Amino acid sequence: MKRKALKTLMVSSLLLVMILVACSWPTAGRAGEKKDMVRLVHIMSFEPFAVVKEGKSEGLAIDILTAIFAKANLKVVFIGEQQDKAEDLLFKGEAEGLAFFGINPARKNTFDFSNPYLISGGALFTKVPNPPCSDLKELEGKTVATPLKGPLADFIREKFPKVNLYTDVKDYQATLEAVLNGKADAAALNTQVGAVLAQNLFPGKFSLPSKGFLEVPIGVAVLKEKQDDLLIRFNEGLRAMLADGTYDKIITKWGVPSSTKPASR
Repeated sequence: MKRKALKTLMVSSLLLVMILVACSWPTAGRAGEKKDMVRLVHIMSFEPFAVVKEGKSEGLAIDILTAIFAKANLKVVFIGEQQDKAEDLLFKGEAEGLAFFGINPARKNTFDFSNPYLISGGALFTKVPNPPCSDLKELEGKTVATPLKGPLADFIREKFPKVNLYTDVKDYQATLEAVLNGKADAAALNTQVGAVLAQNLFPGKFSLPSKGFLEVPIGVAVLKEKQDDLLIRFNEGLRAMLADGTYDKIITKWGVPSSTKPASR
């Protein structure tokens, strides 16, 4: 009897140890969930691309990225941050990537990029009934309004010196108003921001461009050689949503030019 009782006690103890170990050991599902969550940082207020409202990120870029990650079977969490602090979160390990980053050779020394998921840049907005214009050469000898502190003023001055610049405007709304008031023949603004503002502030008064005069590819940036698998899965998700019409529905929703859509790779 004593041996039988001892054997029963030993078996019970072994089962108890196995249960405790099993409960403390992370399951495959939990490990997968943790691995599959991606944190992306975006500029806190950068409409229409991204903005935080009532604690939630929303915008054109947010919609596109959410759809891409869904196709890639990845969970994405967005973190809104001030522009001068966004990169710090990446270097501190508090995020895996930057949600909205212009792709250029200099940045590739520090970051790896996804394929472009959005094409931004500069576009021209002319007053109705003038036709849309996407070539600054057509405006040589004419006046183009753009904010002095914006990136497009220097570009136009350097690349198209025969275009007269009107920079006595404080913001995008004032730039569009300069065209309506006859002070300029066209407004040079960010392609997507200009399109959304023109339609919201002055519906029907501007000819919207089908493409920009300056194109800047936008991608997700990660620390160099740190997130290769993430970029592979992201690019697969991007190809899927470009192919099935999801991308077209998003840019139609936001009213931005078709040139926003990148070529599939």
